[in-house]
Amino acid sequence: MKTATLNKGKEKKYLNHYPLIDQADLYAHDHLKEVDIFQLVTDAGSYIATAYVGHQHKGLGWVLSYDQTEDINASFFVNLFEEAQAERDYFYHIEGTNAFRLFNAEGDGVGGLTIDNYDGHLLIQWYSKGIYKFRYLILQAIRQVFDYTSIYEKMRFPNHTHEGGFVEGDAPEFPIIIEENFTFYNVNLDDGMMTGLFLDQKDVRKKLRDHFASQRDVLNLFSYTGAFSVVAANEAKTTTSVDLANRSRELTEENFGINGIDPETQYIYVMDTFDYYRYAERHGITYDTIVIDPPSFARNKKKTFSVQKDYDKLIEGALNIVAPQGTLLLCTNHSEFTKKQFKSVIKQTLNNAGVDFEFAEVMGLPKDFKTHPHYKPSKYLKAIFVQLK
Repeated sequence: MKTATLNKGKEKKYLNHYPLIDQADLYAHDHLKEVDIFQLVTDAGSYIATAYVGHQHKGLGWVLSYDQTEDINASFFVNLFEEAQAERDYFYHIEGTNAFRLFNAEGDGVGGLTIDNYDGHLLIQWYSKGIYKFRYLILQAIRQVFDYTSIYEKMRFPNHTHEGGFVEGDAPEFPIIIEENFTFYNVNLDDGMMTGLFLDQKDVRKKLRDHFASQRDVLNLFSYTGAFSVVAANEAKTTTSVDLANRSRELTEENFGINGIDPETQYIYVMDTFDYYRYAERHGITYDTIVIDPPSFARNKKKTFSVQKDYDKLIEGALNIVAPQGTLLLCTNHSEFTKKQFKSVIKQTLNNAGVDFEFAEVMGLPKDFKTHPHYKPSKYLKAIFVQLK
């Protein structure tokens, strides 16, 4: 097996089970290329871990095992999947939810691989050529561990020759309807990179519905398929969904419809967020709760948006249309935008605006999105309910 030797002094990081191999930490390696399996060793040649080459998050690859005698075969993945399934036993037995993550990359032991369950329809996501090399073994293990109706896959790495899509099983007619916290959503596993619902926000959506929607005017920005609006609609006075994508209106209307809510009773705008800020301010429209959940990066004909550089502008715009003692739900899934940095931006922006506030709730990933204790980027989701005073 090939080896990669660490620079002297770097071994402690990996002996403490840091999962991502940083190429800058390596002194030398045996001409490693993507899809290779290799042993990570100290400068004295002592074994630390077995890893694979799969370029992701500026890393060379991911640790697979800390046991020098362990073979990376179908049984290896079976054991990991059985452990992951046992840890999610709760989700198999609760009422009102049938979509959740089965296996969450480095949190469950294999960086670059996720598996989601959408009411028996599984979605595998491959994040590098390196992990895709194990496709045959992983499919073997999935068949042995998980019950399923069908399997789909998506390629998340560049220069792939296979577009993904249907793998095996009984293919459904899309969209399928899944349930989350007693609310229904349309999902399509075979239409581009997104499915129609971000499963990692399930707890945040429930918190919005249960505590920050009742008899309120709720504004949902970057609304995509309207999930925050739909979950809030039965409690809220009104919901308003805003997204720049033309298709968002149709998808949002469909999600309202499958929940027995007439889309005509809700407000849906196909518009840039900053344009909507100006529109609402011009018309004297205010909201009791404003949800801001932007992509990490976005570009349109007018400008480029970056969460790390421009989130303060989103908050400033919202302050012009939020009602007295209103609530801002501020979210980001940018893994390099830490919770500390995110909180700092929020505090500085609100303090500069002379606004009195408190953090009513600070949330992260749900339990099915298991994180890695020694790898902070695995805790990528930050959702903060800010209560204005």
